Amino acid sequence: MNSFASCTPARRACVLLCLCLVLAPLTASAEEADSLSAAWRHLIESMEKSEAHIRDSEFYDSEQEKARAYLHLSRTLLKALEEQILASDTHPYFRIMDPRIREGGDNPDQRYLFAEIEGGVNYMLRGNLGSAARLEAQIYAGRPWAKDGRSVDYLVFEDVTVADDGSFTIPVVAKKENAGSGSLYNAPQSTTVMVRQIFDQWSDQYPGEVHIDRVGYEGKPKPAPTTAEVAAKIRGVAYTAYQSAANWPNMVRERYTDARPANTVSPLIDTFALGGARGRWMASGHFDIPVGKALLIKAWPTRADYQAIQLTDRWFSSLEYANRVTSLNNSQVHNASDGAIYYVVASDDPGYPNWLDTMGLTRGTFILRYDGVQGDIEESRWPEAQLVDAGALAQLIPDYSQVQVSAEQREETLAARRRHVQKRFGF
Repeated sequence: MNSFASCTPARRACVLLCLCLVLAPLTASAEEADSLSAAWRHLIESMEKSEAHIRDSEFYDSEQEKARAYLHLSRTLLKALEEQILASDTHPYFRIMDPRIREGGDNPDQRYLFAEIEGGVNYMLRGNLGSAARLEAQIYAGRPWAKDGRSVDYLVFEDVTVADDGSFTIPVVAKKENAGSGSLYNAPQSTTVMVRQIFDQWSDQYPGEVHIDRVGYEGKPKPAPTTAEVAAKIRGVAYTAYQSAANWPNMVRERYTDARPANTVSPLIDTFALGGARGRWMASGHFDIPVGKALLIKAWPTRADYQAIQLTDRWFSSLEYANRVTSLNNSQVHNASDGAIYYVVASDDPGYPNWLDTMGLTRGTFILRYDGVQGDIEESRWPEAQLVDAGALAQLIPDYSQVQVSAEQREETLAARRRHVQKRFGF
């Protein structure tokens, strides 16, 4: 084989030209690759910052809380990867908050769906109600739960047109004048559409489905990724993961542990009056239950279509709800002989139907939700709580001894809950 030096001048010129053509894009690619590396290093630094924030928290104070803290960190990273890396506002799919990702006091009776959208353009939601009791949709600009955005528009279930076969469509429109009943307005600042499927009956029936398309992009090819785009997405992961890791325990401290004494219930709040969902009322509190004690929460049936209670840890993640009874709704509870609903929050099973399992946690939060409320809820029907001796429950709850649940019945309940969660999330 001839060496380069032995080539003719014309051949050498040809080789040099080819090398220039090859090396020029390689140099540009190296610079672009550096932006990817820089973004990745930024993500690592952000996760280290998140870890430091969690470890400095007052909630990082027991073996189980420390374990839950790192689960919280891991879940925020998983959520951020799905939200930022896999999202596309031209070819969107719904990201599902399932039992792998628990944050923000996620309701065990709900299936949350999120899709990143471009503001000021048209989308279409479609699906089937299935066995969900209610469905609602909302558009956000930014993240108002982290004091970094606002709610743009909200569609209550009563305004969703559901056909006899359970199917529905919800237009997401760019022009406010076109946003009539049954649709959502997509303002120029909008970033996310969220749908909630709400289940009161935890059955094995078809749970329903929801899909999203950007109007005019159906059938169009999705563009190939660029280095700049992926670098920006990685930095988005860093921002989202840190924000989620820090925001939820901060919220628990501000709105729960610092806001009122443990083992008390806040007043019922009409969230619509505060800019939230129409017909949704909420109450909440935080528990601190020593060994041998139980938190007894007394509530009443109301005119709400849906009424429920749930427990969370102090990182604001729902407690395990498929294989434990850590939530109850109005289709699952026992009403006592005086008409009230008595919830028993405790680590050990008292044998009462309305037991909420703390999973060994001494401290955590509880949330009571009322949806589809027409009018007001009288103050005499607001929930109340008291810390009691576990051995005194029989004297405090009417018909307590007559409705005891056996170990076999509890196992049947857990098996039914697990089957429903498998069905709801496609596990």
